[in-house]
Amino acid sequence: MIVWRLGVSALCYAAFFLAKAPDIPPAEALLLLSALFFVPAALSLIQHDNGMYQLLIRSFPFAACSAALSLLFHSPLFSWIWLCYTGMIALYGALRLWERGGKGLEEASIDSGLFYLPFGGFWLLAYTLDLEIMDFSPLIILLTAVHFHYSAFLIPIFNGMLGRTLKKKTRFYAAVSWVIMLSPLLIAVGISFSKTIDVAAVALYLAALYSGGFLVWKAAFKNRAARSLVIFSSLLLMFTISCSLIYSYGGFRGRPLLTIQEMIWVHGLVNAVFVIIPGLIGWRLEGPESVSERSTGENMSRILGTWRIGADFLQRHRLKNDTSYKGLADDMHLFRSSGFRPESLSPLIFDFYENTAGYALKAEVVWRPWFKPLAYIYELISKQTGQIHLGIKQGRQIMDGAIVGVDSAKDGRENVRAWIRTNEEGDTVFVALYSVHTRDDVTYMNIALPLPYSNMTGILKPKAEGRSLILTSEKQSDRGDEGIFLSTKIGTFKLPLAERFIIKAEGQDRLYAFHRMWLFGIRFLDIQYDIEKKDSAAWKAK
Repeated sequence: MIVWRLGVSALCYAAFFLAKAPDIPPAEALLLLSALFFVPAALSLIQHDNGMYQLLIRSFPFAACSAALSLLFHSPLFSWIWLCYTGMIALYGALRLWERGGKGLEEASIDSGLFYLPFGGFWLLAYTLDLEIMDFSPLIILLTAVHFHYSAFLIPIFNGMLGRTLKKKTRFYAAVSWVIMLSPLLIAVGISFSKTIDVAAVALYLAALYSGGFLVWKAAFKNRAARSLVIFSSLLLMFTISCSLIYSYGGFRGRPLLTIQEMIWVHGLVNAVFVIIPGLIGWRLEGPESVSERSTGENMSRILGTWRIGADFLQRHRLKNDTSYKGLADDMHLFRSSGFRPESLSPLIFDFYENTAGYALKAEVVWRPWFKPLAYIYELISKQTGQIHLGIKQGRQIMDGAIVGVDSAKDGRENVRAWIRTNEEGDTVFVALYSVHTRDDVTYMNIALPLPYSNMTGILKPKAEGRSLILTSEKQSDRGDEGIFLSTKIGTFKLPLAERFIIKAEGQDRLYAFHRMWLFGIRFLDIQYDIEKKDSAAWKAK
Protein backbone atom coordinates (compact mmCIF):
# COMPACT_ATOMS: atom_id res chain seq x y z
CA MET A 1 0.00 0.00 0.00
CA ILE A 2 2.86 2.40 0.86
CA VAL A 3 4.61 1.57 -2.42
CA TRP A 4 1.38 2.23 -4.31
CA ARG A 5 0.92 5.66 -2.69
CA LEU A 6 4.56 6.56 -3.24
CA GLY A 7 4.32 5.49 -6.87
CA VAL A 8 1.25 7.66 -7.47
CA SER A 9 2.98 10.67 -5.85
CA ALA A 10 6.15 10.13 -7.91
CA LEU A 11 4.18 9.87 -11.17
CA CYS A 12 2.22 13.04 -10.35
CA TYR A 13 5.39 14.95 -9.52
CA ALA A 14 7.14 13.73 -12.66
CA ALA A 15 4.14 14.74 -14.79
CA PHE A 16 4.19 18.22 -13.21
CA PHE A 17 7.88 18.70 -14.00
CA LEU A 18 7.56 17.44 -17.57
CA ALA A 19 4.55 19.65 -18.26
CA LYS A 20 6.06 22.77 -16.71
CA ALA A 21 9.62 22.39 -18.05
CA PRO A 22 11.77 24.28 -18.69
CA ASP A 23 10.29 27.16 -16.64
CA ILE A 24 9.22 25.30 -13.52
CA PRO A 25 7.66 27.67 -10.93
CA PRO A 26 9.69 26.99 -7.75
CA ALA A 27 6.84 27.93 -5.39
CA GLU A 28 4.44 25.54 -7.13
CA ALA A 29 7.07 22.79 -7.03
CA LEU A 30 7.56 23.30 -3.29
CA LEU A 31 3.81 23.25 -2.62
CA LEU A 32 3.33 20.05 -4.61
CA LEU A 33 6.31 18.41 -2.89
CA SER A 34 4.57 18.81 0.47
CA ALA A 35 1.15 17.76 -0.81
CA LEU A 36 2.42 14.61 -2.52
CA PHE A 37 5.10 13.44 -0.10
CA PHE A 38 5.28 15.36 3.19
CA VAL A 39 1.57 15.26 4.05
CA PRO A 40 1.24 11.44 3.92
CA ALA A 41 4.62 11.01 5.62
CA ALA A 42 3.53 13.26 8.50
CA LEU A 43 0.23 11.38 8.88
CA SER A 44 2.13 8.11 9.17
CA LEU A 45 4.14 9.53 12.10
CA ILE A 46 1.08 10.03 14.25
CA GLN A 47 0.45 6.30 14.75
CA HIS A 48 -3.21 6.66 15.51
CA ASP A 49 -4.99 4.08 13.41
CA ASN A 50 -8.77 4.38 13.25
CA GLY A 51 -11.50 4.42 10.63
CA MET A 52 -10.88 8.06 9.71
CA TYR A 53 -7.17 7.44 9.26
CA GLN A 54 -7.88 4.50 6.97
CA LEU A 55 -10.23 6.68 4.90
CA LEU A 56 -7.48 9.30 4.53
CA ILE A 57 -4.97 6.69 3.40
CA ARG A 58 -7.33 5.05 0.89
CA SER A 59 -8.39 8.37 -0.63
CA PHE A 60 -4.90 9.89 -0.77
CA PRO A 61 -4.02 8.79 -4.35
CA PHE A 62 -7.14 10.53 -5.66
CA ALA A 63 -6.36 13.65 -3.60
CA ALA A 64 -2.72 13.63 -4.73
CA CYS A 65 -3.71 13.53 -8.38
CA SER A 66 -6.12 16.41 -7.75
CA ALA A 67 -3.38 18.51 -6.13
CA ALA A 68 -1.08 17.94 -9.11
CA LEU A 69 -3.80 18.65 -11.68
CA SER A 70 -4.82 21.84 -9.86
CA LEU A 71 -1.33 23.28 -10.50
CA LEU A 72 -0.88 21.72 -13.93
CA PHE A 73 -4.06 23.29 -15.30
CA HIS A 74 -4.51 26.12 -12.76
CA SER A 75 -7.83 24.41 -12.04
CA PRO A 76 -10.17 25.51 -9.20
CA LEU A 77 -12.08 22.22 -9.52
CA PHE A 78 -9.08 20.08 -8.62
CA SER A 79 -7.85 22.51 -5.95
CA TRP A 80 -11.34 22.31 -4.42
CA ILE A 81 -10.93 18.53 -4.16
CA TRP A 82 -7.58 19.02 -2.41
CA LEU A 83 -9.21 21.52 -0.03
CA CYS A 84 -11.85 18.91 0.85
CA TYR A 85 -9.10 16.38 1.53
CA THR A 86 -7.25 18.78 3.84
CA GLY A 87 -10.57 19.40 5.57
CA MET A 88 -10.82 15.66 6.21
CA ILE A 89 -7.35 15.79 7.76
CA ALA A 90 -8.50 18.59 10.07
CA LEU A 91 -11.55 16.49 10.99
CA TYR A 92 -9.17 13.64 11.79
CA GLY A 93 -7.36 16.01 14.16
CA ALA A 94 -10.67 16.99 15.77
CA LEU A 95 -11.57 13.32 16.29
CA ARG A 96 -8.18 12.70 17.92
CA LEU A 97 -8.74 15.68 20.20
CA TRP A 98 -12.23 14.46 21.12
CA GLU A 99 -11.07 10.93 21.74
CA ARG A 100 -8.47 12.12 24.26
CA GLY A 101 -10.85 14.56 25.89
CA GLY A 102 -8.36 17.36 25.15
CA LYS A 103 -5.59 15.73 27.18
CA GLY A 104 -1.91 15.84 26.24
CA LEU A 105 -0.17 19.05 25.12
CA GLU A 106 2.15 17.17 22.77
CA GLU A 107 -0.84 15.59 21.04
CA ALA A 108 -2.60 18.98 20.90
CA SER A 109 0.47 20.31 19.09
CA ILE A 110 0.08 17.56 16.49
CA ASP A 111 -3.63 18.33 16.18
CA SER A 112 -2.91 22.02 15.61
CA GLY A 113 -0.76 21.12 12.61
CA LEU A 114 -3.63 19.09 11.20
CA PHE A 115 -6.00 22.02 11.80
CA TYR A 116 -3.77 24.45 9.89
CA LEU A 117 -3.52 22.36 6.72
CA PRO A 118 -6.97 23.34 5.30
CA PHE A 119 -5.80 26.96 5.33
CA GLY A 120 -3.18 25.84 2.84
CA GLY A 121 -5.91 24.18 0.79
CA PHE A 122 -7.92 27.41 0.85
CA TRP A 123 -5.01 29.55 -0.35
CA LEU A 124 -4.32 27.08 -3.16
CA LEU A 125 -7.96 27.40 -4.21
CA ALA A 126 -7.65 31.20 -4.05
CA TYR A 127 -4.53 30.99 -6.24
CA THR A 128 -6.24 28.89 -8.92
CA LEU A 129 -9.34 31.11 -8.79
CA ASP A 130 -7.15 34.21 -9.26
CA LEU A 131 -8.90 35.80 -6.30
CA GLU A 132 -7.93 39.30 -5.24
CA ILE A 133 -7.40 39.12 -1.48
CA MET A 134 -6.42 42.42 0.10
CA ASP A 135 -3.42 43.68 -1.91
CA PHE A 136 -1.72 40.29 -2.19
CA SER A 137 -0.14 39.38 -5.52
CA PRO A 138 -0.73 35.88 -6.97
CA LEU A 139 2.79 34.91 -5.86
CA ILE A 140 2.12 35.99 -2.26
CA ILE A 141 -1.13 34.02 -2.27
CA LEU A 142 0.74 30.95 -3.54
CA LEU A 143 3.49 31.38 -0.93
CA THR A 144 0.85 31.62 1.78
CA ALA A 145 -0.42 28.23 0.63
CA VAL A 146 3.17 26.96 0.82
CA HIS A 147 3.52 28.35 4.36
CA PHE A 148 0.47 26.42 5.58
CA HIS A 149 1.69 23.21 3.88
CA TYR A 150 5.11 23.52 5.54
CA SER A 151 5.84 25.34 8.80
CA ALA A 152 2.24 25.73 10.00
CA PHE A 153 1.53 22.03 9.32
CA LEU A 154 4.80 20.21 9.94
CA ILE A 155 6.57 22.14 12.73
CA PRO A 156 3.74 21.56 15.27
CA ILE A 157 3.81 17.87 14.38
CA PHE A 158 7.58 17.73 14.92
CA ASN A 159 7.08 19.52 18.25
CA GLY A 160 4.50 16.89 19.20
CA MET A 161 7.00 14.12 18.38
CA LEU A 162 9.50 15.91 20.62
CA GLY A 163 6.92 15.99 23.42
CA ARG A 164 6.37 12.25 23.06
CA THR A 165 10.13 11.72 23.40
CA LEU A 166 10.66 13.91 26.46
CA LYS A 167 10.48 11.91 29.67
CA LYS A 168 9.05 14.85 31.59
CA LYS A 169 6.88 17.65 30.23
CA THR A 170 8.14 20.88 31.79
CA ARG A 171 6.64 24.35 31.77
CA PHE A 172 9.43 25.28 29.39
CA TYR A 173 8.18 22.73 26.85
CA ALA A 174 4.60 23.92 27.43
CA ALA A 175 5.58 27.53 26.69
CA VAL A 176 7.44 26.48 23.53
CA SER A 177 4.46 24.41 22.39
CA TRP A 178 1.92 27.20 22.85
CA VAL A 179 4.06 29.64 20.88
CA ILE A 180 4.54 27.12 18.06
CA MET A 181 0.82 26.38 17.96
CA LEU A 182 -0.27 30.03 17.93
CA SER A 183 2.51 31.57 15.82
CA PRO A 184 0.97 30.81 12.39
CA LEU A 185 -2.10 32.82 13.42
CA LEU A 186 -0.03 35.69 14.85
CA ILE A 187 2.17 35.84 11.75
CA ALA A 188 -0.91 35.81 9.49
CA VAL A 189 -2.38 38.74 11.45
CA GLY A 190 0.92 40.61 11.17
CA ILE A 191 1.25 40.06 7.43
CA SER A 192 -2.35 41.18 6.88
CA PHE A 193 -2.60 44.17 9.20
CA SER A 194 0.65 45.27 10.86
CA LYS A 195 4.33 44.94 10.00
CA THR A 196 5.14 45.58 13.67
CA ILE A 197 3.06 42.58 14.74
CA ASP A 198 4.67 40.58 11.93
CA VAL A 199 8.21 41.26 13.16
CA ALA A 200 7.23 40.58 16.79
CA ALA A 201 5.44 37.33 15.88
CA VAL A 202 8.37 36.06 13.80
CA ALA A 203 10.81 36.98 16.60
CA LEU A 204 8.67 35.10 19.14
CA TYR A 205 8.46 32.12 16.75
CA LEU A 206 12.25 32.20 16.34
CA ALA A 207 12.71 32.12 20.12
CA ALA A 208 10.36 29.13 20.41
CA LEU A 209 12.17 27.19 17.65
CA TYR A 210 15.58 27.91 19.18
CA SER A 211 14.22 26.74 22.54
CA GLY A 212 12.79 23.65 20.83
CA GLY A 213 16.24 22.95 19.37
CA PHE A 214 17.67 23.01 22.90
CA LEU A 215 15.01 20.50 24.02
CA VAL A 216 15.81 18.27 21.05
CA TRP A 217 19.44 18.24 22.14
CA LYS A 218 18.43 17.26 25.69
CA ALA A 219 15.83 14.65 24.70
CA ALA A 220 16.54 10.97 25.38
CA PHE A 221 16.39 9.37 21.91
CA LYS A 222 16.46 5.60 21.58
CA ASN A 223 17.89 5.66 18.03
CA ARG A 224 21.23 7.38 17.38
CA ALA A 225 20.59 7.97 13.70
CA ALA A 226 17.21 9.47 14.51
CA ARG A 227 18.80 11.82 17.04
CA SER A 228 21.42 12.99 14.54
CA LEU A 229 18.83 13.63 11.82
CA VAL A 230 16.43 15.51 14.11
CA ILE A 231 19.25 17.66 15.55
CA PHE A 232 20.47 18.44 12.02
CA SER A 233 16.92 19.38 11.03
CA SER A 234 16.58 21.63 14.08
CA LEU A 235 19.89 23.40 13.40
CA LEU A 236 18.94 24.15 9.80
CA LEU A 237 15.52 25.35 10.96
CA MET A 238 17.26 27.87 13.20
CA PHE A 239 19.01 29.22 10.11
CA THR A 240 15.90 29.42 7.92
CA ILE A 241 13.77 31.08 10.60
CA SER A 242 16.53 33.68 11.02
CA CYS A 243 16.11 34.46 7.32
CA SER A 244 12.39 34.96 7.95
CA LEU A 245 13.14 37.46 10.72
CA ILE A 246 15.56 39.33 8.43
CA TYR A 247 12.90 39.44 5.70
CA SER A 248 10.18 40.65 8.11
CA TYR A 249 12.51 43.29 9.56
CA GLY A 250 13.32 44.57 6.09
CA GLY A 251 9.61 44.93 5.37
CA PHE A 252 9.15 46.74 8.67
CA ARG A 253 11.86 49.28 7.76
CA GLY A 254 10.60 49.63 4.21
CA ARG A 255 13.96 48.50 2.80
CA PRO A 256 13.86 44.78 1.95
CA LEU A 257 17.02 42.94 2.95
CA LEU A 258 15.96 39.77 1.11
CA THR A 259 13.79 39.56 -1.99
CA ILE A 260 10.84 37.20 -2.41
CA GLN A 261 12.79 35.11 -4.91
CA GLU A 262 15.72 34.81 -2.52
CA MET A 263 13.36 33.74 0.26
CA ILE A 264 11.85 31.05 -1.98
CA TRP A 265 15.26 29.51 -2.54
CA VAL A 266 16.90 30.14 0.84
CA HIS A 267 13.88 29.70 3.10
CA GLY A 268 11.69 27.42 0.97
CA LEU A 269 14.13 25.01 -0.68
CA VAL A 270 16.44 24.70 2.33
CA ASN A 271 13.41 24.00 4.57
CA ALA A 272 12.12 21.31 2.23
CA VAL A 273 15.41 19.47 1.64
CA PHE A 274 17.40 20.04 4.83
CA VAL A 275 14.74 20.57 7.50
CA ILE A 276 11.61 18.62 6.58
CA ILE A 277 13.11 15.53 4.95
CA PRO A 278 15.68 14.81 7.74
CA GLY A 279 13.02 15.59 10.34
CA LEU A 280 10.51 13.19 8.84
CA ILE A 281 13.10 10.42 8.47
CA GLY A 282 14.48 11.01 11.97
CA TRP A 283 11.12 10.94 13.72
CA ARG A 284 10.11 7.93 11.64
CA LEU A 285 13.20 6.04 12.83
CA GLU A 286 12.60 7.06 16.45
CA GLY A 287 8.87 6.28 16.31
CA PRO A 288 7.92 7.86 19.67
CA GLU A 289 4.65 6.52 21.01
CA SER A 290 1.99 8.65 22.57
CA VAL A 291 1.59 8.52 26.35
CA SER A 292 -1.31 10.96 26.70
CA GLU A 293 -3.16 9.32 23.84
CA ARG A 294 -2.84 5.72 24.85
CA SER A 295 -5.07 3.67 22.64
CA THR A 296 -8.04 2.23 24.46
CA GLY A 297 -9.51 0.68 21.32
CA GLU A 298 -7.96 -2.67 22.15
CA ASN A 299 -9.93 -2.75 25.40
CA MET A 300 -13.28 -1.78 23.88
CA SER A 301 -16.12 -4.10 22.99
CA ARG A 302 -16.55 -4.65 19.26
CA ILE A 303 -20.29 -5.18 19.70
CA LEU A 304 -22.24 -2.21 18.33
CA GLY A 305 -25.97 -1.89 18.71
CA THR A 306 -28.73 -1.50 16.17
CA TRP A 307 -31.59 0.98 16.53
CA ARG A 308 -33.38 -1.34 18.97
CA ILE A 309 -31.41 -2.92 21.82
CA GLY A 310 -33.81 -4.49 24.37
CA ALA A 311 -33.45 -7.53 26.61
CA ASP A 312 -33.35 -9.90 23.62
CA PHE A 313 -30.53 -8.02 21.86
CA LEU A 314 -27.91 -10.73 22.42
CA GLN A 315 -30.25 -13.50 21.32
CA ARG A 316 -31.36 -11.63 18.17
CA HIS A 317 -27.80 -11.10 17.07
CA ARG A 318 -26.49 -14.52 18.14
CA LEU A 319 -24.09 -13.05 20.68
CA LYS A 320 -24.90 -15.37 23.59
CA ASN A 321 -22.87 -18.39 24.57
CA ASP A 322 -23.42 -21.24 27.00
CA THR A 323 -20.90 -20.11 29.62
CA SER A 324 -22.51 -19.75 33.03
CA TYR A 325 -21.62 -16.80 35.25
CA LYS A 326 -22.87 -16.09 38.76
CA GLY A 327 -21.43 -12.61 39.20
CA LEU A 328 -20.16 -9.50 37.46
CA ALA A 329 -16.60 -10.52 38.41
CA ASP A 330 -15.13 -13.97 38.84
CA ASP A 331 -12.74 -13.02 41.65
CA MET A 332 -12.47 -9.58 43.26
CA HIS A 333 -8.85 -10.33 44.17
CA LEU A 334 -8.05 -9.77 40.48
CA PHE A 335 -8.41 -6.02 41.11
CA ARG A 336 -5.54 -5.93 43.60
CA SER A 337 -2.95 -3.23 42.82
CA SER A 338 -0.48 -1.04 44.69
CA GLY A 339 -3.30 1.45 45.32
CA PHE A 340 -6.14 -0.99 46.03
CA ARG A 341 -6.38 -3.81 48.53
CA PRO A 342 -9.64 -5.75 47.98
CA GLU A 343 -9.40 -7.57 51.30
CA SER A 344 -10.07 -4.28 53.09
CA LEU A 345 -13.64 -4.30 51.71
CA SER A 346 -16.68 -5.73 53.44
CA PRO A 347 -17.07 -9.45 52.59
CA LEU A 348 -20.63 -8.68 51.47
CA ILE A 349 -19.30 -6.47 48.65
CA PHE A 350 -17.09 -9.36 47.58
CA ASP A 351 -20.06 -11.69 47.58
CA PHE A 352 -22.27 -9.29 45.60
CA TYR A 353 -19.82 -8.94 42.72
CA GLU A 354 -18.96 -12.64 42.64
CA ASN A 355 -22.57 -13.88 43.12
CA THR A 356 -24.66 -11.05 41.68
CA ALA A 357 -27.47 -13.35 40.58
CA GLY A 358 -28.26 -14.03 44.24
CA TYR A 359 -29.15 -10.40 44.98
CA ALA A 360 -32.26 -8.30 44.41
CA LEU A 361 -32.19 -4.59 43.57
CA LYS A 362 -34.40 -1.59 44.14
CA ALA A 363 -33.45 1.69 42.49
CA GLU A 364 -34.48 5.31 43.01
CA VAL A 365 -33.62 7.56 40.07
CA VAL A 366 -33.31 11.29 40.73
CA TRP A 367 -32.61 13.69 37.86
CA ARG A 368 -31.11 17.00 38.91
CA PRO A 369 -33.59 19.91 38.48
CA TRP A 370 -31.64 21.59 35.67
CA PHE A 371 -31.67 18.35 33.63
CA LYS A 372 -35.32 17.36 34.12
CA PRO A 373 -36.65 18.97 30.88
CA LEU A 374 -34.05 16.97 28.95
CA ALA A 375 -34.90 13.85 30.97
CA TYR A 376 -38.49 13.89 29.63
CA ILE A 377 -37.17 13.96 26.05
CA TYR A 378 -34.55 11.36 26.83
CA GLU A 379 -37.19 8.99 28.27
CA LEU A 380 -39.04 8.89 24.93
CA ILE A 381 -35.86 7.90 23.12
CA SER A 382 -34.60 5.39 25.68
CA LYS A 383 -37.97 3.60 25.79
CA GLN A 384 -37.83 3.09 22.02
CA THR A 385 -34.21 1.93 21.96
CA GLY A 386 -34.56 -0.27 25.06
CA GLN A 387 -31.27 0.81 26.57
CA ILE A 388 -30.32 2.97 29.60
CA HIS A 389 -34.03 3.50 30.13
CA LEU A 390 -34.09 5.04 33.61
CA GLY A 391 -37.46 6.72 33.29
CA ILE A 392 -38.80 9.66 35.25
CA LYS A 393 -40.90 7.72 37.77
CA GLN A 394 -40.42 8.87 41.34
CA GLY A 395 -39.79 6.48 44.21
CA ARG A 396 -38.08 3.12 44.33
CA GLN A 397 -38.49 0.56 41.57
CA ILE A 398 -37.74 -3.15 41.68
CA MET A 399 -35.24 -4.23 39.06
CA ASP A 400 -35.11 -7.83 37.92
CA GLY A 401 -31.78 -9.00 36.57
CA ALA A 402 -30.18 -11.90 34.76
CA ILE A 403 -26.55 -12.65 33.96
CA VAL A 404 -25.83 -14.46 30.69
CA GLY A 405 -22.66 -15.39 28.87
CA VAL A 406 -21.54 -13.38 25.83
CA ASP A 407 -19.50 -14.63 22.89
CA SER A 408 -16.11 -13.16 23.84
CA ALA A 409 -14.66 -13.79 20.37
CA LYS A 410 -17.26 -11.48 18.84
CA ASP A 411 -16.93 -8.95 21.65
CA GLY A 412 -13.12 -8.79 21.54
CA ARG A 413 -12.66 -8.81 25.33
CA GLU A 414 -12.23 -11.76 27.69
CA ASN A 415 -14.81 -13.58 29.85
CA VAL A 416 -17.63 -11.23 28.87
CA ARG A 417 -20.99 -11.56 30.55
CA ALA A 418 -24.13 -9.43 30.23
CA TRP A 419 -26.18 -8.09 33.11
CA ILE A 420 -29.67 -7.51 31.73
CA ARG A 421 -31.99 -5.50 33.96
CA THR A 422 -35.71 -4.83 33.53
CA ASN A 423 -38.11 -2.69 35.56
CA GLU A 424 -41.53 -3.44 37.08
CA GLU A 425 -43.29 -2.67 33.78
CA GLY A 426 -41.12 -5.16 31.92
CA ASP A 427 -39.14 -2.46 30.07
CA THR A 428 -35.45 -3.04 29.53
CA VAL A 429 -33.41 -0.71 31.73
CA PHE A 430 -29.86 -1.85 30.97
CA VAL A 431 -28.06 -4.32 28.73
CA ALA A 432 -24.53 -4.03 30.09
CA LEU A 433 -21.61 -6.19 28.93
CA TYR A 434 -19.07 -6.67 31.72
CA SER A 435 -15.40 -7.54 31.43
CA VAL A 436 -12.08 -6.47 32.96
CA HIS A 437 -8.74 -5.43 31.55
CA THR A 438 -5.33 -4.77 33.09
CA ARG A 439 -2.78 -2.12 32.21
CA ASP A 440 0.33 -1.08 34.17
CA ASP A 441 -0.60 -3.42 37.05
CA VAL A 442 -4.06 -1.84 37.44
CA THR A 443 -7.17 -3.90 36.68
CA TYR A 444 -10.20 -1.93 35.54
CA MET A 445 -13.87 -2.85 35.38
CA ASN A 446 -14.82 -2.51 31.73
CA ILE A 447 -18.57 -2.08 31.10
CA ALA A 448 -19.94 -1.68 27.54
CA LEU A 449 -23.53 -0.68 26.79
CA PRO A 450 -24.61 -1.21 23.16
CA LEU A 451 -26.24 1.90 21.69
CA PRO A 452 -27.67 2.50 18.20
CA TYR A 453 -24.76 1.78 15.83
CA SER A 454 -22.23 2.33 18.61
CA ASN A 455 -21.52 1.45 22.20
CA MET A 456 -20.69 3.42 25.32
CA THR A 457 -18.01 2.00 27.57
CA GLY A 458 -17.30 2.99 31.13
CA ILE A 459 -13.81 2.09 32.29
CA LEU A 460 -13.87 2.24 36.07
CA LYS A 461 -10.95 2.16 38.46
CA PRO A 462 -11.55 0.57 41.88
CA LYS A 463 -10.41 2.04 45.16
CA ALA A 464 -11.29 1.47 48.79
CA GLU A 465 -12.62 3.98 51.28
CA GLY A 466 -12.75 2.29 54.63
CA ARG A 467 -14.69 -0.93 54.00
CA SER A 468 -16.59 0.60 51.08
CA LEU A 469 -15.83 0.21 47.38
CA ILE A 470 -15.58 3.13 44.98
CA LEU A 471 -15.62 2.60 41.22
CA THR A 472 -14.92 5.76 39.25
CA SER A 473 -14.33 6.87 35.68
CA GLU A 474 -12.76 10.11 36.92
CA LYS A 475 -9.16 10.35 35.76
CA GLN A 476 -6.74 9.48 38.55
CA SER A 477 -3.55 10.03 36.50
CA ASP A 478 -2.44 10.89 32.96
CA ARG A 479 -1.49 7.27 32.37
CA GLY A 480 -4.76 5.75 33.61
CA ASP A 481 -7.42 4.24 31.35
CA GLU A 482 -10.39 5.60 33.32
CA GLY A 483 -13.13 7.35 31.39
CA ILE A 484 -16.36 7.01 29.47
CA PHE A 485 -15.97 6.40 25.74
CA LEU A 486 -18.14 6.16 22.67
CA SER A 487 -17.08 3.52 20.15
CA THR A 488 -18.21 3.68 16.52
CA LYS A 489 -17.01 2.22 13.24
CA ILE A 490 -14.75 5.24 12.68
CA GLY A 491 -13.11 5.23 16.09
CA THR A 492 -13.39 5.53 19.86
CA PHE A 493 -13.94 8.94 21.45
CA LYS A 494 -13.80 10.15 25.03
CA LEU A 495 -17.09 11.63 26.22
CA PRO A 496 -17.48 14.63 28.57
CA LEU A 497 -19.14 12.32 31.10
CA ALA A 498 -17.99 11.03 34.46
CA GLU A 499 -19.52 8.55 36.89
CA ARG A 500 -18.84 7.24 40.35
CA PHE A 501 -20.25 4.27 42.27
CA ILE A 502 -19.98 4.00 46.04
CA ILE A 503 -20.98 0.63 47.46
CA LYS A 504 -21.44 0.27 51.23
CA ALA A 505 -22.44 -2.70 53.38
CA GLU A 506 -25.30 -2.46 55.90
CA GLY A 507 -25.43 -5.45 58.22
CA GLN A 508 -24.95 -9.03 57.04
CA ASP A 509 -27.17 -9.12 53.95
CA ARG A 510 -27.80 -5.58 52.72
CA LEU A 511 -25.86 -3.12 50.54
CA TYR A 512 -26.40 0.45 49.47
CA ALA A 513 -24.97 1.73 46.20
CA PHE A 514 -24.87 5.37 45.16
CA HIS A 515 -24.37 6.13 41.48
CA ARG A 516 -23.67 9.72 40.42
CA MET A 517 -23.02 11.10 36.94
CA TRP A 518 -21.64 14.40 35.66
CA LEU A 519 -21.86 16.10 32.26
CA PHE A 520 -19.09 18.62 31.59
CA GLY A 521 -18.40 18.51 35.33
CA ILE A 522 -22.03 19.32 36.28
CA ARG A 523 -23.94 16.65 38.20
CA PHE A 524 -27.13 15.64 36.41
CA LEU A 525 -28.10 12.20 37.78
CA ASP A 526 -28.25 10.35 41.11
CA ILE A 527 -29.32 6.73 41.51
CA GLN A 528 -29.56 4.99 44.86
CA TYR A 529 -29.70 1.20 44.92
CA ASP A 530 -30.91 -0.96 47.80
CA ILE A 531 -29.34 -4.38 47.34
CA GLU A 532 -30.31 -7.43 49.38
CA LYS A 533 -29.64 -11.14 49.31
CA LYS A 534 -32.63 -12.97 47.88
CA ASP A 535 -32.46 -15.61 50.60
CA SER A 536 -32.42 -13.09 53.45
CA ALA A 537 -35.26 -12.94 55.96
CA ALA A 538 -36.06 -9.37 54.98
CA TRP A 539 -36.35 -10.36 51.30
CA LYS A 540 -38.53 -13.41 52.00
CA ALA A 541 -40.93 -11.29 54.05
CA LYS A 542 -41.67 -9.02 51.06
